[in-house]
Amino acid sequence: MTKLICVVGVTGNQGGSVAQRFVQDSNYRVRGITRDPTSAAAQKLSAQGIEIVAANLDDVQTLIPAFAGANIIFSVTNYWEPFFRPDCRAKAEELGISCRKYAYNVEAQQGKNVVDAAAKTIDTLDENGFLASTLSHAGSCSKGKFTELYHFDAKADVFPGYVDEKYPNLAKKTSYIQTGYFTSSYKILPVAYLCKQPDESFQMSFPTFADVSVPHLNVNADMGNFVYAVSQMPPGKSYMAAGTECSWSEYIRLWGEATRLPAKYRQVTMEQYLEFVPDRALGEETGDMLAYTSDPGYDGGDETLLKADDIRKVRSLLPHETYY
Repeated sequence: MTKLICVVGVTGNQGGSVAQRFVQDSNYRVRGITRDPTSAAAQKLSAQGIEIVAANLDDVQTLIPAFAGANIIFSVTNYWEPFFRPDCRAKAEELGISCRKYAYNVEAQQGKNVVDAAAKTIDTLDENGFLASTLSHAGSCSKGKFTELYHFDAKADVFPGYVDEKYPNLAKKTSYIQTGYFTSSYKILPVAYLCKQPDESFQMSFPTFADVSVPHLNVNADMGNFVYAVSQMPPGKSYMAAGTECSWSEYIRLWGEATRLPAKYRQVTMEQYLEFVPDRALGEETGDMLAYTSDPGYDGGDETLLKADDIRKVRSLLPHETYY
C-alpha cells in the first residue's frame, strides 16, 4: 500500500525538491499544495503524476482537507514573499511597523495554520510524519543580542515553539530541518556576494568573521534527498541540511579558483554593509543574519543538530529494507 506525502509549497525551491525526490519512490503518492494549481509550474508537476491541490497558507480551512489522510507532511513557510511584495510593504507602513516585522507576522501565522491543520490528521501520520523546515531562534540563541532577525524567529517561534506548546502529540511525530545558506542566494545580494572592483577583481563583503564555518545548501538539488532520508529516521530530532560547510573566505577563494578570476573576502562593519545594499530593510535583515553567523553561529551554536554524516551512520546500522 502506497503512502501519501503532502508537500507544502510544491512549486517553490524546497517543496519542489522534496516532491521530485519522493515521486521517484513508487511507495509514495505525492500531493502538492499550492495556491494556484493552474500555474505553469503546477501543471508541469501534475504531468509527472503529482496530485496538485489548491490551498492557501493564510486560510487554515483550506489546509485541513489538503492534508487529509497524509502519512507525511512536509512544511515550509516563506518570509521573503511578504517582505518584498509592494502591497505588503504598503500595509506595513499603514500599520506603523517595519516591512521586516510585517513579514514575520505573516510567516508566523502561516506556520501556525500549517500546524493546526496537520494536527487534524495526526492519526494518519507516520511515527516521523511531520517534517518542518525551520531555522534557529536568533533571539534566544544570541541571548537577546539579535531581537529582529525576523526570518529566523518567524520559523523557530512556530517550529518548534508553537508545536511544542499547543500539540505535544504532534511534536512526538515531528522532525525539524534547518537549512544552510542557499547557494543561489547571491542572486538576492549580488553587490555583497560578488562586487566587481576597479581593478577588475571581485570582492565578497559581509559582516561575518572571515574564518567562521558556514553551512551551504544547493536547495533544489539536495533538499529533497535530505528530507527523504530524514523521513526514514526516528522522530523528535533536529537537523542541519547542508551539502558542505566552509567559511565565506574559503567560499570566495574556491569561486576564484573555479572561475579563474581574482577574488577576495573582506569583513565589513554593519554600517558599511548597509551603505552598499540598495534596499535598506533587506540590508538590515540579511546584515543581522550575517552578523549572527559570526556569533553564536548560523545554527545558533547548537551542537546537537544532526547532519548528513549522522544520518548515514544511523542508516548503516539498521536493516536495509527499513531505510532504503
